[in-house]
Amino acid sequence: MATPLKDIESTGIDGQFVLSAFEKPDEEHAQGAALEAIKAFKKVEQEHKIRPKFFLAPGYDSAGVGVALNDIADQFRGVFALALKSKTEDALKTELSTITTHRGILTFQDVRRMDNEVRPLNGFLTGLYAKVMAEGEFGFAKTYSNRAIAGVVGIVDTIEYLLGQDCEADRLRGLGMSVCFVDDGIRAWGRETRDPDLGIDSLHSIVIFDTIIESVLQSQKRAIDMQLTDALKEVTDNLDAFYRRLVANNVVLGYKMSVPQDINTNESIMAGVLHVCQEVQEMPLVGRIVNKIYRVSNYGTELVKTVNGAA
Repeated sequence: MATPLKDIESTGIDGQFVLSAFEKPDEEHAQGAALEAIKAFKKVEQEHKIRPKFFLAPGYDSAGVGVALNDIADQFRGVFALALKSKTEDALKTELSTITTHRGILTFQDVRRMDNEVRPLNGFLTGLYAKVMAEGEFGFAKTYSNRAIAGVVGIVDTIEYLLGQDCEADRLRGLGMSVCFVDDGIRAWGRETRDPDLGIDSLHSIVIFDTIIESVLQSQKRAIDMQLTDALKEVTDNLDAFYRRLVANNVVLGYKMSVPQDINTNESIMAGVLHVCQEVQEMPLVGRIVNKIYRVSNYGTELVKTVNGAA
């Protein structure tokens, strides 16, 4: 386990690591042991008062492990990283065809760490994303994509990257992969999800709404068992103050909050159920810049005017 931890630490992140370890059995039962170790995280918050944000299973990447990591990430509203087995674009398309997730950092490349050891990319991207989130109170609204990856000095599985042209890096990104290439250092590329039914195609948007949900639920704990009038004021005041801060810090563009009468019926109120609707639009990230450059012949006379003026 020291080597995977070194991958993450080499990115410069300083944080807590929670290990669910096991004594490695024979190869036939190794995947089963890894799956049990992942399931053990379900009680980690209650047992150790720690709420993990990132999940990976170094050396045990497989379809089954990917499903288990996705499930545990869903429970904690977190992010998982998985290294796929395929090494070509066509093979990756086939492998990806069975994967649906809006929480995964999916990679396939091997890279060289500072000590020249060959390692999977997913650990470094996990460390990079954690570092970005830890940069400030609103770091969760940023992404790891298009940033240099500290701790990586070379790429074993290189890919084609052509700025402004169709290329392998952009095509893989469009499939929901996170890749890296050489460009002012070794740069991470990709934050797309693979969950078309959800309708959110950026992992950063998932993280923003996860954080909003967590913050809202935490702030509303005190309102439980309050009288309705007190609870309503507590909830709406807290929500308004919270969303105003998100707008002021460029996390969201705007919001609208309401307590609709059509769903807050006499029956629901008597049952002690309060419905608060919140419409929120997150601050989008630029995904593509389209330049329209035209060759014209309108400015030749300006040159003549300049020359005549100088004379």
